[in-house]
Amino acid sequence: MRAAHLPTLGLLWPLMCLEAQADSVSLPPLPLGNTSFLDGITQPGMLFELPVQYNRSNQSVDAGGHSVPGRQRVRSATVLPHFAYISEQRIAGAYYGAEVLLPLVHLDLDIDSGPQGTRTRQGDLVVSPLLLQWDPVTLFGRPFWQRLNFVFTLPTGDYDKNAQINTGSNVWTFSPHYAFTWLASERLEFSGRLHYAWNSRNDSPAERLQASDIQPGEAVHSNFAASYALDDHWRVGLAGYHLKQISADRIDGHRQQDSKEQVFGFGPGVRYSTGGHSVFVNYYSESGARNRAEGDQLTLRYLLAF
Repeated sequence: MRAAHLPTLGLLWPLMCLEAQADSVSLPPLPLGNTSFLDGITQPGMLFELPVQYNRSNQSVDAGGHSVPGRQRVRSATVLPHFAYISEQRIAGAYYGAEVLLPLVHLDLDIDSGPQGTRTRQGDLVVSPLLLQWDPVTLFGRPFWQRLNFVFTLPTGDYDKNAQINTGSNVWTFSPHYAFTWLASERLEFSGRLHYAWNSRNDSPAERLQASDIQPGEAVHSNFAASYALDDHWRVGLAGYHLKQISADRIDGHRQQDSKEQVFGFGPGVRYSTGGHSVFVNYYSESGARNRAEGDQLTLRYLLAF
C-alpha cells in the first residue's frame, strides 16, 4: 500500500545552547511547530521528506517574562532530511515502522555578552525505532486516526565545550509522542501531537559554567492544527505549538531556581497536494516566552509518499 501521508516526526527549533541571562542551562532542540495539518493520517509505505525551518528573534525573555537588555539577535535555519517506513505487519493491532532524521543547522548570532558570529554544522541524529499507526476508529460518527511514536535524539551533532556556538546538545533525549487527526466533516479536520521529553546529563558542559555536569529539565510540548479543504488540492488553516518545562534544570545535581522554559506559537498555514506529493507552509508568531528567545518561525515542508 502507498503511504497517503506520513508527516515528519520532528524539525528542530535550532536555538541551540542559547539562553536568557536568568537561565544557565537550555533545553535541547525540540520539534516545535514542525507538524500541522492531517498529522495523524498515514498508511503502510515509504516516505521521503525535506523540511526547511527558519527562526528569527530579536529578543530573549527571562524567568519573569521581561526582555533581556541589549542585542539578542538570532537567525537560524535547519534542513532536515527525513526517511520513514511503515510495514504492512502489525503489533497490538497497529502497523509498525521506523524513521530517521539528520539535521543540518546554520546559526547567525549577535548577542551582547554572549556568542557572536555564524556556524553551519550537523545537528543531533533523531531516530524512531518503533512507531505504531492504528486504523481509524469512529469518534462522533467521523474517522479518528492515531499514532504512537518512540523517539530518541542521539548526541551525534557538532559539540565543543569551548565553543561559543554549538549545533549539537551533547545529551540523549527520549521524546515519545501521540499524534491524532479527527476528520470532523468531509472538509474540516483537527490534528495534534502531544510530546514528553526527558534529557540525560551533559558531562562536558560549557567551560563558563565551571561545572562537572548539567542536565536540562523535563518538558511537555504539543503541536495543534485545524484546516479546511478548499478543493482536492488546497487546504488552509491555523496551527500552533506550546512548550512547558515541568522540572528544573540541574547543575552538578543541584536544581536551578527560575530555570524552566516556556513559549507559545500560533499562525496561518497552507497545504498543496497532488498524487504522492505535498507541500506545507506554516508561519508562527511566538508569545509568552520564559527563559528563552522569542520571535517568529517559518516552516516549509516537501513530502513524497510512495
